[in-house]
Amino acid sequence: MRSHLNGIDHCCVLVRDFDRARDTSTRLGFTVSPFGRHTAEMGTGNHNVLFEQDYFELLGVREPTGYNEDIRAALSVREGIAAAALRTDDTAAAAAEWQAAGLATTEPQTVRRPVELPDGTEVEAVFSIARLTDVRGYLQLFSSEIRTPEHTWLPELMKHPNTAWGIDHVAIVAEDAAASAADVARVFETEPEAHAGTISVPTGGSPIVYLGPASFAATYPGIALPPAGLTVLAVKVSDQDTAAAHLRTSDVPFTTTEGGLVVAPEHANGVLLVLRAAAHAGEDA
Repeated sequence: MRSHLNGIDHCCVLVRDFDRARDTSTRLGFTVSPFGRHTAEMGTGNHNVLFEQDYFELLGVREPTGYNEDIRAALSVREGIAAAALRTDDTAAAAAEWQAAGLATTEPQTVRRPVELPDGTEVEAVFSIARLTDVRGYLQLFSSEIRTPEHTWLPELMKHPNTAWGIDHVAIVAEDAAASAADVARVFETEPEAHAGTISVPTGGSPIVYLGPASFAATYPGIALPPAGLTVLAVKVSDQDTAAAHLRTSDVPFTTTEGGLVVAPEHANGVLLVLRAAAHAGEDA
């Protein structure tokens, strides 16, 4: 395992319409952060859904720039998860470790965005990132060092009506799941683990899972695979019955399976959302 990586920090869910994405996430039972604007050079903005140790970001384009060309190209095809930020204590050290292993990266870059506090004041969240440029496995991967955690993990944003508290796993549908998993496993210096028709890449935290079309069809019957592929975001909830009740109240269609509550991509910002019952450490399972 790479010494400067510790699992998934957050997932970037690309969205075309910020207000619609916010409202969709609220109907799903998530507490959504106020809108945040990135720098003029980036031309992007976001809402965040924060959990106890990780989160997902509703990321979109405010103004076209050279920086967000890849995001605009991806959004011309689909919404959904396009990138995973990997938690690190030191972006420069993580990049150096990758480069020493023969993995190409960008130079570390500082990213800033304003954060509105409950009292109406505004502070700045600061991150340091470095992108891997020759490893994809369907996801763009980059390191993320949060330099201002006190401006990111706001307690009032971490409580959700659907009882969500963390990312269980991210899953990718790939024609050659084994090859994609092996490519991404180099990032973490771990060995892929095959079980029940899926291949899981250990990350030091929530795993990245790959499955082929046949395994996907068996796991999620009735969900059509779009031509551009599909991403799955499985989220831990403390009380699955409460999560189901919220979905019903919000008129969000879902299916109850052995793996949790499944919401189709058209109702979840292009993501196949799974809400899975999971107890916190020290709680009864």
